[in-house]
Amino acid sequence: MAAQLERPRRRRDPLVAYLYRVDLAVPVRPMTPARRAALAKANAARRTCPSCRRDAGYVIPASLGTCVPCADADPHGSDGSTR
Repeated sequence: MAAQLERPRRRRDPLVAYLYRVDLAVPVRPMTPARRAALAKANAARRTCPSCRRDAGYVIPASLGTCVPCADADPHGSDGSTR
């Protein structure tokens, strides 16, 4: 560890950031084909709309829960509530 930064906070312990030397860093393990496939599958699931089951081409916003066209088509929200 090269340095430690502390940011004081009220009524709580300070936030701590540890700074390390880049020249001493160890390289990240290479991506294996299985990890690459698992990551691709997880990202595809984040892009798939649960309502229409299409790939939206972007990560579905958690605030909508569906792709934008499905969210616009349903005026009461994706859960069917009238709130």
